[in-house]
Amino acid sequence: MGERAFWLAWSRIEGVGPTLLMRLHHHFNSLAEAWEASPTDLEQVEGFGSYTATTVAGRRSRFHPEEILQQHEKENPYFWTPADADYPRLLLEISDPPPVLYYRGTVVPEENQGKIPAIAIVGTRDPSDYGRRWTRKLSASLAQAGFTVVSGLADGVDTEAHQSCLNAGGRTIAALGTGVDVVYPWSNRNLAKQIPEQGLLVSEYPAGTQPDRVNFPRRNRIIAGLSRAILVLEAPIAQGRSSPLD
Repeated sequence: MGERAFWLAWSRIEGVGPTLLMRLHHHFNSLAEAWEASPTDLEQVEGFGSYTATTVAGRRSRFHPEEILQQHEKENPYFWTPADADYPRLLLEISDPPPVLYYRGTVVPEENQGKIPAIAIVGTRDPSDYGRRWTRKLSASLAQAGFTVVSGLADGVDTEAHQSCLNAGGRTIAALGTGVDVVYPWSNRNLAKQIPEQGLLVSEYPAGTQPDRVNFPRRNRIIAGLSRAILVLEAPIAQGRSSPLD
């Protein structure tokens, strides 16, 4: 049983988020080894006090990594963990990469390895005509220059960025705050069907996950982590802290 099963199993344990999980990985150099660690050993990891270590150890005992992996591969077969060669390398440079990243669409290994650069284009859900024109122009230009365009499939700037990239024949990645099989907003249902044909839909949430306001700000780190640079078009000051459900 490889590390993949343990990334998945650890992600199921309440109280162990992506940041703590990366600290476990760095401390033990193996999540399989961390799985066997005693509460005392867990306390040596930053963020694990005595209570947390004991609680996590108790919750951990109720899970069986191999069984979780087998079941998950049946229900959600298309996913990566940091143990997988195709997990996007740039995402591993952030402090809290998703322990499980689901995907739907056309995978290009060179893109995941960072050899094909990606640029994010994000912004307000209600851009001006000027903002829409510049978003379309920038996205198409980047696509024609060989960049992958990353955004979040929200209304407004995100929609213009994805659609213009596709129209220019480029690749685009949409990081979602839902499962990759759930379209939000519904007005982008046709766009969500087009993207997998020449790009990817990605999410840290499993299939069937419905829109929840807390998910959208969290997915912003994925957009940033996948990208070499971020272009922000007409965003209000609180844009990064808001959700499309507000």
